Amino acid sequence: MLIDLDPPRGFGDLAIGMPIEEAEQILREIPGFMPPRVGEVRNKGFAHYDSELSISLGFDSRGAVNAIELFRPGGDVQVTFRGLSLFGEPADVVIARLAEMFPLEIEDEGLNVTAPDVFIGLWRSVTPEDSGGEEGHFFESVLIAAPGYGA
Repeated sequence: MLIDLDPPRGFGDLAIGMPIEEAEQILREIPGFMPPRVGEVRNKGFAHYDSELSISLGFDSRGAVNAIELFRPGGDVQVTFRGLSLFGEPADVVIARLAEMFPLEIEDEGLNVTAPDVFIGLWRSVTPEDSGGEEGHFFESVLIAAPGYGA
């Protein structure tokens, strides 16, 4: 499955600005959706999939989606932005390729990378230097947001 991000619009039928209830319905229709187990409580706007992909929606006080965060999938799910595989390529490659296209803000030695001009941010919990192992070579989540989100 391919998820091609189009910030700040969204991806596929999931659009920033749509009502959270409508967005949750779209999340349930994405292939591999795993409904909550009996007794499991999930936050509003959160969905998990059999590919290990998780999607979390942010929403404002009116109930309109203002951010979409995708967490690194396993399996055969590709998350791309302008032809760049955000989770398939090492974080250093993603940073270099994005820097060729847009000004970047790099914080915490590369844990947080944002391209404010296109409303996209990437995150990882550690860098390879900090982990001393395999962790940190890839981003763990990507967030696309509406203009003004987090301000």
